[in-house]
Amino acid sequence: MYLVCFLIGAALTYYLDSPDPISQLFFIDIVLTVVVFLVSYKVNNASVYDPYWSVIPFFMIFYWLYIFGPEFITLKVMLASFAISFWSWRLTGNWLRGWTGMEHEDWRYIMLREQTGKWYPLVNFLGIHLFPTLMVFFAAVPLYYIFEYSSEFNWVSAVGFFVAVLGTFIELIADNQLRQFKKNSKNPMAVMRSGIWKSIRHPNYLGEITFWVGLFLMSYTPYLNLYTGVGFVLMILMFVFISIPMIDKNMLKSKPEYTIYKESTWSLLPKLWK
Repeated sequence: MYLVCFLIGAALTYYLDSPDPISQLFFIDIVLTVVVFLVSYKVNNASVYDPYWSVIPFFMIFYWLYIFGPEFITLKVMLASFAISFWSWRLTGNWLRGWTGMEHEDWRYIMLREQTGKWYPLVNFLGIHLFPTLMVFFAAVPLYYIFEYSSEFNWVSAVGFFVAVLGTFIELIADNQLRQFKKNSKNPMAVMRSGIWKSIRHPNYLGEITFWVGLFLMSYTPYLNLYTGVGFVLMILMFVFISIPMIDKNMLKSKPEYTIYKESTWSLLPKLWK
């Protein structure tokens, strides 16, 4: 399926001729999302989509390279490409480590299927497939401006690169610590409260937000419209008002100890007092 998506994406990139390359990329992104949805619907497993939103930004690098040309490969573009590649393949690799086969499906998708009944196909497409695609697309719009102003590397660009890579390292550390905890813990009701998780309840989400903020900073120039920051603002709102409440609710229901953990730690920042 993903090979087919790659071929379709490459063909559309080559044959479409739009005066607005951002709109063209948006169209390609939606088409590929529909392809993934149709396959996931056929096999009755929405988790088929899960690696899509983590690999698509990596291929956006090559899209913009094709649009702008190799002469736009500057230090700024190379650093942004490294940051996105590091984020993309780390996240996809983490998903692969937890993927056990087609019998595996994210517990949130199973819950939505049970809650929505006959409306699930619509919820599946709009909520599980299309919504994340839109979020990642708008958060990745700064990549266009990184290419557009590729020669303008300044201290904000350098700070943005550092912030983006830092965000990925936070995710890497948090996911590895959690995986090790689950592997070694003999109590299925135990709550992870060591390492970075001791101070922050959702460090992986903190890392995700940090990465997108860093990418936006890398694209910043004094005359750039701030609407390019809409993506990471929406990302923050999604984590704060959707993802974190959903996970907290599920953990409170399944693990009594999580109540104490939730009261003693903040979700995205270390608590400054006990």
